[in-house]
Amino acid sequence: MTGAQTIGWSRLAGVSRPVAALLLALLAALIILGMVEKRAPRQLNMETPLLAKEEGMIGDHALYLKVLRKMEEGQSYYEAVAEEHRRYGYPLRPFVAVRPPTLETLLSKIGLPAGTVMTSLLGLIALILWRRRLTSEAGLPAYARFGVLLIAINLGQVMSGQWVLMHEVIAGVLIAIALALHRPDKPWAAMAVIAAALAIRETVLPVAMLFGLVALIDRNWKAVAAWVTIGIAFAAGLALHAAAVADVVRPDDIGGAGWMGLNGWNNYIRFVHNSSVLRFGAPQWVAAVLVPLALLGWLTWRSRLGTLGLIVQVGYAAAFMLFARPDNDYWGMLVVPTLFVGLVFAPAAFGALVRALRAPLLEPAPRSA
Repeated sequence: MTGAQTIGWSRLAGVSRPVAALLLALLAALIILGMVEKRAPRQLNMETPLLAKEEGMIGDHALYLKVLRKMEEGQSYYEAVAEEHRRYGYPLRPFVAVRPPTLETLLSKIGLPAGTVMTSLLGLIALILWRRRLTSEAGLPAYARFGVLLIAINLGQVMSGQWVLMHEVIAGVLIAIALALHRPDKPWAAMAVIAAALAIRETVLPVAMLFGLVALIDRNWKAVAAWVTIGIAFAAGLALHAAAVADVVRPDDIGGAGWMGLNGWNNYIRFVHNSSVLRFGAPQWVAAVLVPLALLGWLTWRSRLGTLGLIVQVGYAAAFMLFARPDNDYWGMLVVPTLFVGLVFAPAAFGALVRALRAPLLEPAPRSA
């Protein structure tokens, strides 16, 4: 038997009573906190001229579609994106307010319908890879395979043309694929996927750094060297992107509001709600209950993949709480494809904590006469 089979797949099996009490109290606190509506839901003013509209799409979707159509007519990405940002009141400073050109350049070459097919195939690959991992990981219970259904529910949006235009959707699918592919002895496939995701959205950098750290801990020096090379290439690409944005920025172009939102846990819950299948009619309190349970499930999964998944989820949650503004809710698409996998382990985790809490205290040893 492997070490995972000998120890068991659950970190919370046999946990002490104080730890169980602490985790259950934290779980309850996060659920209650997530139900608090600190801000009114964003309402779109359909009459404002600052709301982009194109081919039945609105907002960011329409903005990127307009950029795509101009590129298909021969205009350069940076000229097109600068014009549309100015027209609809989007900032052009700092340079990170402008997305990298990779996705639009690809879509302008193959067309939006082909791009939708491509991303649908990526979603299907993610499902196949995750089913393989959930059925082959040592020690996992048989019901773990149903976690792929929780992925499938939230990957349906990649089959929509308007969501293909959102960089976070594609990056989130690629992160899901990379996690499913990651193996200490075979890091190259996951590395290639993360490199592609970095080219689409720079917010994938924390995942790349995490994988690079894992390679360093494993003393896989070839992988470490490859990650360093990817980091250098990423920095060079970002510098070129910054220079290209600077070439089209005018003195009167507006700047961004900054990303030190400090909007807390409720902001993170709203991000997950607004970027997952829950947005189709489910109230926010549903997300407030499910998200902490999903994180608890990730916590209980004792494995390399479980640990990586937990760090990715908690790391982005912290970033959304600290840095994101309420209108950055599309960032949730980076984590939603894999977040709810944790729900398949949540019942066992919750049961283990309750059993630990109800376990009788050890009777003190009798004193000798």
